[in-house]
Amino acid sequence: MISSETETGRLLRKAANLLHSVVEAAWTNDIPSPAKWDLHRIGTEAYLVQRDILDALGQGAEPTELLPGNDIAAALEQAAHTLAAIPWESNNLDTERMQARVSALADRAQRALALRHAIRLG
Repeated sequence: MISSETETGRLLRKAANLLHSVVEAAWTNDIPSPAKWDLHRIGTEAYLVQRDILDALGQGAEPTELLPGNDIAAALEQAAHTLAAIPWESNNLDTERMQARVSALADRAQRALALRHAIRLG
């Protein structure tokens, strides 16, 4: 378990908060399909990474703070950068793997939101 009082703990908590915001925005969006279903899947995968982070912090299902804004791709990119900022010597969980998962989700969100934009223009 990682103490939330350490720099690593604070960075993990920040990433968990960002992912929580992604989950809420992805699951409550009202865009047309098929982008809607892509965002729902992205939200589900973001939830799983958030849960892994909270487990590492020993905080289980403790609620995370919902951050303002609903730019899903930007929040995912920020979460990936936050995970990448964890000092290597403190990296006793697979933060690189989590960072890669979150980066991949950010790419998928960009594509889904681009499809949404194309639908609105079309």
